[in-house]
Amino acid sequence: MVKRRSHGDGALFKLKGRNLWRGVLVVGYDDDGKPDKRYVHARSQRECRDRLEALKAEIAEHGAPLEKSITLSQWATTWLETVAKPDVDPSTYAGYSSIVRRWIIPTIGRKKVAALKPSDVRALRQAMTDAGRATSTVRQGHIVLSMILDAARAERLCATNVARDVRKPGARRDLVRAERGALTAPQIIRILQTADGMADGARWWFKIFTGMRQGEILGARLADLDLAGHHYQVQWKLEDLRRDHGCGDEPCRFKRGADCPAAVWRVPDDFEREHLTGAWHLTRPKSRTGRIVPLLPQLVERLERWVATDRPNPHGLVFPDPDGLPILPRDDAQQWRNLLVRSGVIDESQAGPGGTELTGHWTRHTVVTVLASAGYDFQIIGEIVGHSTAQVTAMYRHAREEEKREAMAALGQAWGGAFGALPQIEP
Repeated sequence: MVKRRSHGDGALFKLKGRNLWRGVLVVGYDDDGKPDKRYVHARSQRECRDRLEALKAEIAEHGAPLEKSITLSQWATTWLETVAKPDVDPSTYAGYSSIVRRWIIPTIGRKKVAALKPSDVRALRQAMTDAGRATSTVRQGHIVLSMILDAARAERLCATNVARDVRKPGARRDLVRAERGALTAPQIIRILQTADGMADGARWWFKIFTGMRQGEILGARLADLDLAGHHYQVQWKLEDLRRDHGCGDEPCRFKRGADCPAAVWRVPDDFEREHLTGAWHLTRPKSRTGRIVPLLPQLVERLERWVATDRPNPHGLVFPDPDGLPILPRDDAQQWRNLLVRSGVIDESQAGPGGTELTGHWTRHTVVTVLASAGYDFQIIGEIVGHSTAQVTAMYRHAREEEKREAMAALGQAWGGAFGALPQIEP
């Protein structure tokens, strides 16, 4: 006697005239009340039953069958336009787009999203490595792929994010890199003393004593500077934006979006910006807009002298260049290296781009390290420098040499009684 399948189990039968079994399962109904059916096929009854059970398990786990026909190329392109572009900063989107179009699509784009394996993730990484890309770039490729697959899983295009099953590259290198990052007290003193003899020295004092990001400093506005109240309110950052084609259904003859007669800025619809010059805009900062950064009296004194200086300043910036235009990031970076040379922190041979690891970003690490070593809570420090979480702040914190020695001295005192007299380490 043939065993009947219960309601909801689906149907299982052999196709007439063909050596093939078919399983069918109703997964829902459309607006007209017609059943939405999904099919599985196999050469044997047992294999077909197994596939039907796998389909039911898939529906039970995800709420609906996975869409297994979509390729990674199709989904990555959709993800860029519908998920990433509306929500992320334009510069972040540009980085995502470059990774997708230069690496993910050419390397594994033809693969079905639902069929991706950890080996495909490793293939992407290997392709980037073989092309000579830095570990940080390969790591970014891994992260972007993982974000794409997280979104694919939410859209029921795959059961799991296989990128999470593969360790991100550069983990050991990150641990080594974390051992550096904070300037020493003697270096800071020499830099501040040298800056005091420069016309724009207030910019470097501001950089060192606020821990603000480069773009936030270059985009700082006088309207947000309260010298009487001894604080600065972070409202804007300097950022260069890109333009896309705006020609719509009648494409222009230009390949680059920037050359299109109807070009539009590549930003989300609700993105706040103020155009300054060329591609440069004031945009909202990475962290929460409006955070308050306290200013020391010594810094306020130097800012007062700087602000009182007569110079062109059509955009109301705190630190414009001599022509009144914003200082560009590459120029700011070079001027920082020049300052390090004048201060004796690096030598002349290190003054060029990439010549030293002591970038201006080290000032952020230094602020976090000094405040943390003074005992201040990571939450407070994070609100000053603009970190989203205490965990991010912890990554910027570096133990100073004297702290390490004090810790070891305490260790010797604590354990000396248990193991006999231990050599004392002077703090």
